[in-house]
Amino acid sequence: MKLLASALVFIAVIGLSPDFARAETSDYASKEGWSPEGYLLSFGVGAYRPDPGDQFFDLVYPGENGPLLLAEFDFFLYRIPFLGPIGIGVAGGWSAYKGAACLDGTITPTGCSPSTQSAKFTLFPLNAMVVLRVDSLARKTPVPLVFTGKVGYNTVFFKENIGGRGRTHGFGWAAQIALELNFINPRRANALDEDWGINSSFFFFELAGSDANNRAPMGDKLYFTGGVGITF
Repeated sequence: MKLLASALVFIAVIGLSPDFARAETSDYASKEGWSPEGYLLSFGVGAYRPDPGDQFFDLVYPGENGPLLLAEFDFFLYRIPFLGPIGIGVAGGWSAYKGAACLDGTITPTGCSPSTQSAKFTLFPLNAMVVLRVDSLARKTPVPLVFTGKVGYNTVFFKENIGGRGRTHGFGWAAQIALELNFINPRRANALDEDWGINSSFFFFELAGSDANNRAPMGDKLYFTGGVGITF
């Protein structure tokens, strides 16, 4: 995960920063348009907290919003004219929480008596989705903003050192706004496309929700991630 994040940040920031080395700008200055976009890869960091149907999670893990690490890969199937590409995507991640186990595992209406045993809870979300990326502003105007909507099905694998493990699933959604970085240095962005097939790099912020509660209450009605990505 750390290696992937470092590579994406390097491409997004260093790759498009102003030139500090000699380059033949004439090779790219006349290039018109970009190579076709077929894929998207992104990495985000955010906060995720299950919305449990009982008080157990809140009592054992109070105030824990578990850092969420989420990587996503999208495959674009078709570009809708004057709108943007539509395709399918898959995202997988990790989130963890720490707390104190209840004494004798007993929860009363007045609360939980913590024991000396630590409690650890880990989530592994896996999302399959349909993705619509509206990039017409960034392609047709000087405004480098891209808007993305996602709907799909979420599966959450979970395990707890004081409980057990399992899997639950349900529907999910996401809405994203991204700032494309090609405008920082169009010549270098063009070079990345020419040499590596990287059309654009971007920073993004995403709001999402999950109803993965059919077997266990592991969904979060509203969570967020922010990070960096590339299209190629």
